[in-house]
Amino acid sequence: MVGKRGLILITCQNPDCAYFQIEEGKDITKNGHNKAGNQQYYCHHCGKYFIETRNTPLYHSRLPRSEVLIIAKHAMEKTSIRGVSRVINHHRDTISRYYHLIGEHAENFNDHYIRDIPAGDCEMDEIWGFIQKKNKNLQMNDPEEYGDCWTYTSFKRESGLFIAFQTGKRIESTCADMLDLFFDRMNLPTPNEKISIYSDGNVQYTICIPELYCEPCINYGQLVKVKKKNSLVCVIREKVLGNPHVSSISTSVVEGYNNKIRQRLSRFGRKTASFSKKTQGFIAALNIFQFVHNFY
Repeated sequence: MVGKRGLILITCQNPDCAYFQIEEGKDITKNGHNKAGNQQYYCHHCGKYFIETRNTPLYHSRLPRSEVLIIAKHAMEKTSIRGVSRVINHHRDTISRYYHLIGEHAENFNDHYIRDIPAGDCEMDEIWGFIQKKNKNLQMNDPEEYGDCWTYTSFKRESGLFIAFQTGKRIESTCADMLDLFFDRMNLPTPNEKISIYSDGNVQYTICIPELYCEPCINYGQLVKVKKKNSLVCVIREKVLGNPHVSSISTSVVEGYNNKIRQRLSRFGRKTASFSKKTQGFIAALNIFQFVHNFY
């Protein structure tokens, strides 16, 4: 319910209402305050009452709004959960719980507002992380979620909009899930208004992208970096679908934003003691980053 630059966007919080979380056409009026001092609202469409903190991390919160805001700000400042705990003098489990609540709210907000994006130039890439321990330290009885964790990301080149991401193992299904979400949030391209997608040489994209877009509506190119002994030997720009301009085949924008993720979220550091213990916290941090990046 919090929009760009802190503006409060009050929408109906009743899932059965036709105007559930819809801003345009709503008919909502203030209706006093509850015992906790929170503003109460009444929806004239469904006849339901709700308070301003409904479906937000502040709903039934025992911490003051100011402290919850501090926790939310620290989530984007490369501060560990234990570090935030020391700063605001609350248990680390409390900090973790609010991180998850804020992440869930950010996910709902992102899914609701990142829609109907015009076709244009988009870039895709993967960023590495790990859950609990790295692959080289895995044991036979470790849970499946432990080990290396890859996040597939997609950004709009012109605006830098963080369109979609998907976290999981570096397998085709993870790539396909990210592309499905990307497809759902983009406007359908046409032969006259094509979508242009650029990625690295990951073969998973060449398998999944043609299943979503027909060739007359897409230009797709790959930037393949050839390395020898960890040194870059040459860069090859390949046309895969359509007829993209060779000079426009690049992944510098998405690589720059992936580096920004590493700089803002301590759990994405290559060598870090602030790593995620569970996938849930890993995804929550990315949802918060996506919200902050796109709307602030």
